[in-house]
Amino acid sequence: MKLSFLPGDLHATRDESGFFIVKVQGREILRTRSQKSAVSKFNEIRKEMEKRFPAHELSDEEKTENRRRMLVDALVQHNSLGGRQKKTTAGSTRTFGG
Repeated sequence: MKLSFLPGDLHATRDESGFFIVKVQGREILRTRSQKSAVSKFNEIRKEMEKRFPAHELSDEEKTENRRRMLVDALVQHNSLGGRQKKTTAGSTRTFGG
């Protein structure tokens, strides 16, 4: 589990020992084994922070630029020319002994 609210530097993660940790600006706020309580604490702090850090509305130019970047990234990730390997039967035999 990894949750983040970047404007307030709020993070919730799970460590190797199975504890759920909620941190604000690098300072540990809560350490518990219960995911439910960690998520509820994270959401409580996030709601308080959303009041202090209101959402920034994007302009039309910023929206257009974001869409263009997402489209370019999607096209690059799904390149149909590379990555596929040719199916081959070379090296296999039809006999069981070898």
